[in-house]
Amino acid sequence: MHPDNGSSPQHRAVSGRRPTLLLADDHPMMLTGLRVLLAPVFEVIGTATDGHALLEAVERRRPDLVIADVSMPGLNGIEATRRLQTSAPGVRVLILSIHTDPAYVQAAFAAGAWGYLTKSSPPEEIERAVREVLAGRFYVSSEVAQAAVLPAARSQESPTPAAVTLTPRELDVLRLVAAGLNNQQIAQRLGVAVSTVRSHLNSLYAKLRVKSRVELAIYSAQAGGAGP
Repeated sequence: MHPDNGSSPQHRAVSGRRPTLLLADDHPMMLTGLRVLLAPVFEVIGTATDGHALLEAVERRRPDLVIADVSMPGLNGIEATRRLQTSAPGVRVLILSIHTDPAYVQAAFAAGAWGYLTKSSPPEEIERAVREVLAGRFYVSSEVAQAAVLPAARSQESPTPAAVTLTPRELDVLRLVAAGLNNQQIAQRLGVAVSTVRSHLNSLYAKLRVKSRVELAIYSAQAGGAGP
């Protein structure tokens, strides 16, 4: 889902260069606030106030990470994220939005986003999310994860996260999925066959009542990266 290569943010960080960010939001005050927050740690190389401008800026500047709003004129942040998977597949996207509705969150990750935060997130969480995504890990706030992945847990007929029991091996697979590894990489890391990884994934899908790797990663984020 998220291709990587030698020019990845991790590789660039090792080279000593500060990771580069491009900010996209149609509210100038939000752009200013994000720049003030992040510029001391990361290199903010550009801003955009609509989706089309975002695509053009990414094409010119090739940042390591884009922080994008969902609701922007011309082209929304989710569609811009989807298009970036083709035009700039090495660029990661972190969504920062007022929307917590599950439909927005699921659509953002399906489009290729690596993280999703609300605009009410504290400054330290925004910086932490940027670091996590640059390190190749999915990030989502607990508020968003609860709304997007576990709505069924709020009903009396469905188990809550605390009621789910995972085996040690399933926890290993869950952590590695959250770290962005594919099935082959997980198999190599754990010293098992790819078919065994698939079996564990199917068990995780059934136990956690999710349907995709992204949902598994979000669940892991909500649970603090260690599973239930």
